[in-house]
Amino acid sequence: MSPTDSRASRDVPSKATLFCPDCGHQGRYDGDWIVVERYGGAHYRCPDCHAELTVRPTHTTGHPTRVMDTYWQAVDRSVRAWRGLWHRLLSP
Repeated sequence: MSPTDSRASRDVPSKATLFCPDCGHQGRYDGDWIVVERYGGAHYRCPDCHAELTVRPTHTTGHPTRVMDTYWQAVDRSVRAWRGLWHRLLSP
C-alpha cells in the first residue's frame, strides 16, 4: 500500500460539487445554487451568471403520470419500425 498525500485530497472537490461552465462558480449541489422546480424536474442555475447547469428529473412530483403519452410514443415507434421494415422488404 502506498501512503496517501493529504495535500492532494484537500485540493480535490467532493463528488457533490457543481461547476458553472460559464463563469467558473462552484459549490455543493445543496449550496447557493438557484433551484427552480418545474413539471419536468429541478432546474439548477448559477447564482452569479444565471446559466442553467442541469435539469434533475423529479419522480415524486405528485403529478399524475402521463400514461397515454407514453403509450402513444410506443405505438408511434412500433409503426415507424414496421413501416421501415416493409419499405426495405418491398423496395427493389
